[in-house]
Amino acid sequence: MNRRTVMNLVQACAITLAALLSGSAVAAAPPELAGTWQGKLAVDAKTSLAVQFTFTKAANGSYTAVLNSPDNADIKNTPVTGVTWDGSSLKLQVLSLSGSYAGTLKDGKIGGQWAQPGSAIALELAPFQKPVITATTMKALDGSWSGTLTVPPGIKQNVVFKFKQAADGGLEGTFNIPDQGFSTPMANVAFANGELSLKVPRANINYTGKVAGNQITGKVVMPNNPSMPADGLQLDMKRGDYKPPTVALKLSAEAFTALKGKWQGTLEVTNRVTGNKTQLPLVLRFEANAKGEYLGFVDSPSQGAKDLVVTEAALNGDKLVVKIAVVGGEFSGTLAGNTLTGEWAQAAAGLKAPLTLTR
Repeated sequence: MNRRTVMNLVQACAITLAALLSGSAVAAAPPELAGTWQGKLAVDAKTSLAVQFTFTKAANGSYTAVLNSPDNADIKNTPVTGVTWDGSSLKLQVLSLSGSYAGTLKDGKIGGQWAQPGSAIALELAPFQKPVITATTMKALDGSWSGTLTVPPGIKQNVVFKFKQAADGGLEGTFNIPDQGFSTPMANVAFANGELSLKVPRANINYTGKVAGNQITGKVVMPNNPSMPADGLQLDMKRGDYKPPTVALKLSAEAFTALKGKWQGTLEVTNRVTGNKTQLPLVLRFEANAKGEYLGFVDSPSQGAKDLVVTEAALNGDKLVVKIAVVGGEFSGTLAGNTLTGEWAQAAAGLKAPLTLTR
């Protein structure tokens, strides 16, 4: 074998090796699916629903997943089954929602359709990356903001936003109605260039506003609520907290002693439209503060309401009347030792139902 033959052989081997390496690159492992992928479902012309699929890869290469929606508190860690992924095609099912998804990877995103009985909606998924908020930006928003929302037909509600930096560097917050003891997490909190946007899934609220110093000028929109203006309700916020005022009850020392403590019961509420019945635990508390004033509060644990202020309480003989102005509620009952037997009423809600409380 002469020198030229040897060189030709070496070159041929090099070309063959390059081709093998090139082929190896083409046949590389499929792109990684593990992690969170997010998209938006266009429910209708005015409403979209953010959805997040979080995929976990097992040692054998198979995938499991859960579904969450930052816009809907009821869709939380919902099991996903039948996940198949070959590097370009994704299929999965969400049996509890009678839904399925099929999509194809292109340019780093998965385009496909979410299907449920009688409908199919386009859904594009992309790797989710929560924006990191800088310390300077966070300083402009951090803390409590309070304002008053006027809801038709003229009902005023004191509202508090509370913001803080999340562990992952993003933003998180809570929406509060202190007078009603209501507090719930925000979702999709975004803040950039002085523009704030957020959602409150539990209250079906979207809020957008402009931050300027210690003032936020913005609007609340309640999608699919025909009783609310389509362009939203004005809600301007100022930096600072709000706490419900203390109401000292005009009870004698003898009456307070008879009522002091925690009274618990369950209110059965019937939906006037569907006829469905709901059991609502209620707690009535009487206590004294450091000034020796007599105070009263109502809690509704299943509704997330705590410390609703009792604005009036009167005990005449064994007859008790308690009023909670913020919800237009009133309890009237008869006291017998550690039992209060009576009725709960809320005229504005058309509610009147028996209620027994025990201490």
